[in-house]
Amino acid sequence: MPAPRTTGRCFFVAAAMAVLLAGCAADGSDPPLTDSGPAAATTSILETRPTLADERIPNWVGDVVNLHDMEDGSCFNRYSWVQDDRQVELDTRVPCLDPHQHEVYLRTQHPARAGAPWPGDREMEAFAKAQCYGAFADFVGQIYELSELQLGYLTPDRVDFEHEQARFRAIHCYVHRGDGEEMVGSARDSRS
Repeated sequence: MPAPRTTGRCFFVAAAMAVLLAGCAADGSDPPLTDSGPAAATTSILETRPTLADERIPNWVGDVVNLHDMEDGSCFNRYSWVQDDRQVELDTRVPCLDPHQHEVYLRTQHPARAGAPWPGDREMEAFAKAQCYGAFADFVGQIYELSELQLGYLTPDRVDFEHEQARFRAIHCYVHRGDGEEMVGSARDSRS
């Protein structure tokens, strides 16, 4: 019995594959394969920023102030709102006898020599925390861990720290209520 002939079948399968491949390439849906490098992406991702809803400008109390100008014993309020898709912040000086949000209890200087480079965010924050924590009990009359007051601090940024004519090295330590309520009167020796 003669052996089955596979040559015709192989030729037929090969011819059918060639026709299919030619048909796929001829429809123009796929770019031709070349050695010119990786193909460009055919999809793109559109990046969008969330739109912030405008908020009503608050009726602030006090005189607008730069917090770097605040001294020990000064009280201030901080306001923020969204306008034209931007976060706006404003600080005002208010008398400590009136309702206020924050009271500065220490203003100290970072010990870096004049012309010294920026010590970095971590160093500046560590220095501020240590100074503010160390002075808290003497001001409030109660250790920080037992007080209902929280401490906060203001540090200069790199630009302010290194600027040739306007070097801000001051650290401002302030107290505020942890529950967000306003204070009336000074927190000095309040034991709160």
